[in-house]
Amino acid sequence: MKKRDKQKERREVIHALSMILQIGLAMLTCMGISLAIGYYLDRLFGTKIWIIIMLIVGILASMRSLFVLTGQYGNWEKKQEDLHAGSKKDTN
Repeated sequence: MKKRDKQKERREVIHALSMILQIGLAMLTCMGISLAIGYYLDRLFGTKIWIIIMLIVGILASMRSLFVLTGQYGNWEKKQEDLHAGSKKDTN
């Protein structure tokens, strides 16, 4: 292999590892902050339900973050727009 090919492959591996690390940290941060808020609300009000509610919110936020970081969120919106634009063209 050429030296340029090795460097390009090394950059791709580093890019993939950094993307995995970024996704993991984003998911951990979303769920951790939500759990902390839920724990604080439970202690403040003397209940046991807020931590569960905030855990669900944290999971949903981390899933959205996952879609945004991988680029699937923007592609999904574009596919929906293309789908609606195509159906409008068919009706005219």
